[in-house]
Amino acid sequence: MNLSGRLIDAFLALEETRRFALAAQRCHLSASAFSQVITRLEETVGARLFDRNTRHVDLTPEGEIFSQGAHRIAAEIAATAQELRDRAARSVGKVSIAAPPSLAASWLPQRMAQFRADYPGIALRLHDVVSDRCLDMIAQGEVDLGLNAQPGNEREFESTKLFDERLYVVCPSSDALAERTELRLRDLRGREFIHTVRSGSVWQQTQPMLRDIGVRDSGLEVAQFGTLAGLIAAGFGISLVPQFAVPLCTAPGIAAVLVADRKAVRPIYMVKRRHRSLSTAAADMWQRLSQSAAV
Repeated sequence: MNLSGRLIDAFLALEETRRFALAAQRCHLSASAFSQVITRLEETVGARLFDRNTRHVDLTPEGEIFSQGAHRIAAEIAATAQELRDRAARSVGKVSIAAPPSLAASWLPQRMAQFRADYPGIALRLHDVVSDRCLDMIAQGEVDLGLNAQPGNEREFESTKLFDERLYVVCPSSDALAERTELRLRDLRGREFIHTVRSGSVWQQTQPMLRDIGVRDSGLEVAQFGTLAGLIAAGFGISLVPQFAVPLCTAPGIAAVLVADRKAVRPIYMVKRRHRSLSTAAADMWQRLSQSAAV
């Protein structure tokens, strides 16, 4: 059974006007063409829907049954069309983002706040996750887009580089390194080093830099920057953190010193699934983040 929107519209027009001429005008058809449409509808459903003569048109019992479904379908189509118009106008919708904890704590919320001020009807969702989990959530469609230090493979992901985030050495304020305004990676040789988790972008980014320096592994590996700060303040070692993670490492007895090496950066990409369109709201967020000023 092929019930087109045109057939349903014709039925509803005739039900409301109860006159073929008026219903035909409403559907922008000639009287004869409109009559053929109603006949085709009745043939399609296999039942007579209208009793008609020269004076009046009435619904048959089968027509009354069909009327219930026709009104329900028309209402659902109208509601769906309105929702699409609302989404196009960014009056409603949802945007989900995955980002590393450091960016989720500072840089990203500021941009999200401006977006919410402009489009209060859009629901925003933020997931602070490590690098590998971020790419998984994008690939599985759990989020619309993500901020990540890894762009992911080109066959599966589309990425845009936002900025390079400078790296800082975090050490006890009593350490000689804390007296420096900046330092070089080679200055870390022989130091006890506290690592972040291997599934996170900080570990993935800093390991190639540290490989040839000769730092000593403290045997400690943590997931939270607050834990990292506590261990450093207690004298267990030093660590490298990106710029936006420095405020998360604040604690009594902690100092952060800029690393001057040009390679001592963490690139930040905006990532989404390749060959998959974003919703209107998510596309707007993507555009806004793309245009955001670099660090």
